[in-house]
Amino acid sequence: MLKAVLVGLAVGVALTSPFALTRLIPALVRARQKHGDKAVDKAIEKIFKDHFVQIIKKDGKNILKITKKGRRKLITFDIDTISIKSQEWDGMWRFVIFDIPEKQRAARDVLRDKLKEIGFIKIQKSVWVCPYECENEIDFIAGVYNVEPNVNYLVAQKVDHENYLKVKFGL
Repeated sequence: MLKAVLVGLAVGVALTSPFALTRLIPALVRARQKHGDKAVDKAIEKIFKDHFVQIIKKDGKNILKITKKGRRKLITFDIDTISIKSQEWDGMWRFVIFDIPEKQRAARDVLRDKLKEIGFIKIQKSVWVCPYECENEIDFIAGVYNVEPNVNYLVAQKVDHENYLKVKFGL
């Protein structure tokens, strides 16, 4: 139930056109039809209480924004089956850089294994690269292992030794 409402809110938040409400309202209507008014109202209240969304002021308007915590909740991946979806390369490189303390060694080892498993290539000790969009997946993995503050996701247009990476990734 919570997921259905959060997805409805996400659709509304993701749209920047003046017609965003025309897509948000039907999603909420469907949720109300399926689960009932009280359940939807309770789920919306929980979404705000748990800080999955926040209202921010921008250009004098109130805008609903999904928080990082909300994005993680919205992602329904199973950590054992998470993968990067097939997509056309957009010419950008995605880097994951981490510095996880020794006391979290197990999490660091699992993160390293998971990056390799989902298709990243190690280019330095704690620097991994992938050519495909995967920020949500990385946020999710870091969240599962409780190492978010120690993991950075970067996007770059140009990389030294790019030809080597293109060959490795078959681009």
